[in-house]
Amino acid sequence: MGLLLRAAQSAVNAVWSLRSSSLHPRDPALAEMFGASSATFSGVSVTPESALQCPPVYACVRLVSNTVSTIPLDLFERTGPDANERATGHPLHELLHDAPNGWQTSAEFRALMETHVLTHGNGYARVLWRGNGMPEALEPLHPREVMPFRAPRGGVAYRWTPSDGPTQTLMSHEMLHLRRPPFRRDMIRGESPVEQHREVIGAAMGTLHYLSRFFSNNAVPKGGIEVPSAISDKAAEALRETWERRHKGLENAHRLAILDGGMKYIDLGMSNQDAQVVENYRQFVAQIASVYGVPLHMIGETDRSTSWGTGIEQQSIGFVVYCVRPSLVMWEQALKKTLLTAEGRRRFYFEHNVDGLVRGDFKTRMEGMVMMVQWGISTPNEVRRLLNMPPVPGGDERLHPLNMAPASKILDILLKPDGVSKRLLDELRSPSA
Repeated sequence: MGLLLRAAQSAVNAVWSLRSSSLHPRDPALAEMFGASSATFSGVSVTPESALQCPPVYACVRLVSNTVSTIPLDLFERTGPDANERATGHPLHELLHDAPNGWQTSAEFRALMETHVLTHGNGYARVLWRGNGMPEALEPLHPREVMPFRAPRGGVAYRWTPSDGPTQTLMSHEMLHLRRPPFRRDMIRGESPVEQHREVIGAAMGTLHYLSRFFSNNAVPKGGIEVPSAISDKAAEALRETWERRHKGLENAHRLAILDGGMKYIDLGMSNQDAQVVENYRQFVAQIASVYGVPLHMIGETDRSTSWGTGIEQQSIGFVVYCVRPSLVMWEQALKKTLLTAEGRRRFYFEHNVDGLVRGDFKTRMEGMVMMVQWGISTPNEVRRLLNMPPVPGGDERLHPLNMAPASKILDILLKPDGVSKRLLDELRSPSA
């Protein structure tokens, strides 16, 4: 008995240690076993891993992570005060555009990192440097293995405890850290949306479990036959088989039923209480979608309208602006801060190309590009590059509208003699004016 008491006391101490610790539990399975930071009032244990079993959470995480990971990410070089071009020959462009490490593509790496951010609140990748001062690989680390802390000499360092090796300390230039606001009290780590809203997620999972049991073990029959007196099990089985043979299936739909011997057919539908459970689940889905900033129609909830405009174009633009753009900016700034030196940050920068997500229909796009060329905003070859078309001879020169002149020159032209005015107008209309 003493051994059992000591074991129980050790378990209680472990629970309180895990609950009071500000660090991630070293073993998530142990934490889930003791209910540390995962138990909900619905009785469902919710962790960043188990939350992905909730369909609306999985749909939101999949949508955002896939979108962020498949948007082209380019490195640009500032070549002048108002000029820049893609630095396709830079090693960082190849690292992020093709292969961040030896086993992942760029899309796979970014999708995994974004998934960690959306579930744990933080995404970590170890930066491996070459001898020439250029990064050669980005290796993703599981958030439960990393604990950031403030270094004694300032800045942030990271304690990394891999599952198959000793603990290591990595400095800030050795760790790409993506964090999702709001931040924790240490102002270093992002808060996990799953941990923040585990009650809503737990309620949704519990409701889904209830509905699953309703349609399996506890399902209410669609209808029944009431008989005036008790009958044997054999007679009841024969009556059921006869009824189903005559009336079950599409080919027997609307067939006339004949009831004799005082039998009555009773229609048994879903109760109001069960119908309310379904409505509650839809409310939980809407709340989870709002946590991630995802419009309902993009995760399969089409019964509710959106206030982001009508049409796929407007809805896609709203999704990019209000949901995806904050993640893209965090990626760009974290990459710039970690992978570039102070001198490199003045010369290079990262930027996502979201034109493919916010572009309209073909006719609208073409009309907009024509206006850009006609008004001298873009050259024909710049527009052709947007369409992935090769340049044409003479397409690098901007066009100038012939019927336009600077407003400050109008009075000077009008007060001149007719011949002088015509000559001045011709000069203003010429491309070299």
